Amino acid sequence: MRGMLHERALSPKGGKGLSTYVISDIHGALEPFQELLSTIEFDADSEKDELYLLGDYADWGKQSIETLGYIMDLDQSPHVHCIMGNHDLMFLQAIESYKLGASPDMNWYGNNKGYTTWDNYLRLSESNKEAIHDWLYSLDFAVDVRVGEKLYMAAHAYPYFGKRGKLGQIYTQSKAVWQRARYDEDPFIHYHGRKKYDALIIGHTPTAFYYYSRTGRIDDGAYRIFFGKKIIAIDCGAKLFDHPDMGPEYDKVRLGALRLEDEKCFYVR
Repeated sequence: MRGMLHERALSPKGGKGLSTYVISDIHGALEPFQELLSTIEFDADSEKDELYLLGDYADWGKQSIETLGYIMDLDQSPHVHCIMGNHDLMFLQAIESYKLGASPDMNWYGNNKGYTTWDNYLRLSESNKEAIHDWLYSLDFAVDVRVGEKLYMAAHAYPYFGKRGKLGQIYTQSKAVWQRARYDEDPFIHYHGRKKYDALIIGHTPTAFYYYSRTGRIDDGAYRIFFGKKIIAIDCGAKLFDHPDMGPEYDKVRLGALRLEDEKCFYVR
């Protein structure tokens, strides 16, 4: 159920046990995403597995619409939880503009590599177009995840507590999908409620940014999951999979998954 706290006990020792996975910024990389799900042995029908997808399902990659459809099917499982990303919000805004007779925002279409998503969207049936709109519109901007004694917030980029009161003015929906958290900050500094968050889990910003911010260099391991004081960043640069022309970092990027019970990381390249 959307908007509720999800609680998980710790995995028992020996065997896979309960497993809670987070993945972000798939960006149309359907086959690597499917390979990653196979690697972590995720089973959408099993009560032992929970999967959180932190946004940016389409754009950049060549199979953006196919990836979106695959994730929409996955999201029919009660064990799959999908969150809004900035690319998903831009796509939703483009659809709503289109319904009013306007063209999509060219910053999204061009600079943010939305053209593959949009051009293939226009070829869909009206019922499929409406299904995508309704699904995007339904996405949460953040969700709490408790695993054992630890409480995480999962969001695309920054915390979100809803639109209520002063907290809603500080932590806005725009910041939830666009704000670039610093590697050393406490993103909950303005939150003074009863919950005690151990970390914010985010995508949005490629992890190389955080490794460079902390060490001043980008090496072969820079596109791995980053653990800061109060943030865990999991966007390992998969948007570049279909863009080898984007520079020497192409050989370093990955799609990553994090299992929260033991903080084990899984990757495909």
